[in-house]
Amino acid sequence: MNELPFEMDPDWKLILERLSKIRLENDYSIGNAEFIRTHLTSFDDRIRGGAALAATGCLFEPNILDLVIDIAETDGNVAIRKAALQSLSTVIYEGVMQGLEESHGADTFMDDAEEWEEFQTGGLKEDYLRVKHLLLNVLEDEIDLSMQELALSSLADLGFQPEIREKIAEFFHSERQASRLIALHAMGKFPQYWIETLAEAIQLETPVAILKEAISAAYSSRSGELSRAIEGILTHKDPEVLRFAILTLSNINLSDNLGDILQHFSLHENSLVQEAAKDGIELMNQQNFQSYLSDDLGMDAETDDPEETDD
Repeated sequence: MNELPFEMDPDWKLILERLSKIRLENDYSIGNAEFIRTHLTSFDDRIRGGAALAATGCLFEPNILDLVIDIAETDGNVAIRKAALQSLSTVIYEGVMQGLEESHGADTFMDDAEEWEEFQTGGLKEDYLRVKHLLLNVLEDEIDLSMQELALSSLADLGFQPEIREKIAEFFHSERQASRLIALHAMGKFPQYWIETLAEAIQLETPVAILKEAISAAYSSRSGELSRAIEGILTHKDPEVLRFAILTLSNINLSDNLGDILQHFSLHENSLVQEAAKDGIELMNQQNFQSYLSDDLGMDAETDDPEETDD
């Protein structure tokens, strides 16, 4: 009887199913974290890759970040290194949110000095710097362009930093569509730096994949210029483009005739476009009500308490 090669696990399908379920259900209990930790060192490439992806939700459990970093740096399988890089984006996000960078974009801060001290001494800063250094090295030195693209994607939460913005611009002007899409995704994190670039990309003649990503990048921009650019492509024939455009216009909510636009598309022949228009109407009404509470009544939309005013 022939034996399986040592690197092939006969139960690999069951293991991958459980890893996938952990990610899908976001269930990072102690047992599941241990399951991921065990399989990060599997000889089976498929299992190791699945574990690297699943590890994104438990990177700060003992030893898991070390194992994922080791995979990202040294694994012989490029696809598995990519999975590890993708997971490491969580560390960048957490570092930015906890104030480890001087960010104009991050709006989350430590509640008090004691909590800040806990993060400083608890290892987050050290882990963050390790991961940031690794990703920057990949971005600068890696020969494989797809690895560079993943590194930039994982660094997108640092898109307020000039050196990262420089790389985003470089990727955006690449001839590779994949690089341009990654750059646009990164622009969407801090669209205030990219108003002119996004407006130029949001044109009827822009390839559909690029156009949809550019519209998506404008979603949180609160930019009248981008709102007008999106209005200019509402004659597009692709229903997916229209769906992206309608939802982004609704969130920006700076079009004088937004209600009429949404009402028009609620009667569109395509059901997805209709649904987007109806969702847009709900979003617009919600935003307008919150503005009414805040601007007209002087009330906090979350607490319904009048805002304090100086006498």
